[in-house]
Order: sequence, then structure tokens, then C-alpha cells
Amino acid sequence: MRDAALIAAAQKVEHYEIASYGTLATLAEQLGYRKAAKLLKETLEEEKATDIKLTDLALNNVNKKAENKA
Repeated sequence: MRDAALIAAAQKVEHYEIASYGTLATLAEQLGYRKAAKLLKETLEEEKATDIKLTDLALNNVNKKAENKA
């Protein structure tokens, strides 16, 4: 259960970061800061990839172990 809770907490952070980088990338693009927008979009994609990995870890490993212990 503890590992499942840790993954949930990590995903909360990732979702906050995804929202933040998405907003900043859009704003940078609208203001004409192309380099900044590009870097922010790259970071946004990294955060999305991390979220997908955490989801996969939870679904295929940690949550199943927690369920078996409950």
C-alpha cells in the first residue's frame, strides 16, 4: 500500500508539472519566445513520459501487490 501511495503522490507532482509546463509553453509561444517555447515543450513531453511510466508501474506491479496484501 505504501508504494501505491508514493506513486500516487509522485503522479500528483507530475500532473502539476504537466499543467505548468503546458501553460508556460503556450504563453512563451504567444509572446514570440520560440527558444523558450521549444524547451518548455520538450520538458512537457518528458513529464508526460514520466507520468506514463508511473501509471504503468502502478497498474502492472505496485497496485497488484497492494491488492494481494489487502
